[in-house]
Amino acid sequence: MQETSRPGDSPVIRRIEQKNSIPGRGYFTLHWSRLTKADKYSIVRSVPAVSGIYELYYRKAEDPLNLLAVNQGWYGGLRSQIREAIDEEFQTDKRLRSILAEYEIYFRFSISDILADMQDVLWFLHRNYFGNGVSVQPSGRYSHVYLREYAPDKIHWV
Repeated sequence: MQETSRPGDSPVIRRIEQKNSIPGRGYFTLHWSRLTKADKYSIVRSVPAVSGIYELYYRKAEDPLNLLAVNQGWYGGLRSQIREAIDEEFQTDKRLRSILAEYEIYFRFSISDILADMQDVLWFLHRNYFGNGVSVQPSGRYSHVYLREYAPDKIHWV
């Protein structure tokens, strides 16, 4: 389910505990930060050095946004992970280097200090974005994961 952010919502992942929930089902809300054009200065100003998940997008001029990556920042935190991800010099993949050089890059993030929650949300996003091409694993706590997504700029993929 997608909704825009509500006033006062900070970009965090929350696990929802429900009294009558079915065992083996995990319910989460994902509050995204505002989508921001990526450069090292905007990242230093707006991204905290804490753990969480992030998405990267690219686009040329007024073209639509294209999803580039969905990842987590655990060790080193979101700030260092996003800065490294948008730096051409850290990339060995030629296609990725080309995208970083030629296109405008944008990011958004959500904070979480619980690794298992990040794994479950990241797995859910990967499964919905990439189908059978899922390259991440869930925590193993739940047989089913459900996610409600809030985004201040109304960009939803799920």
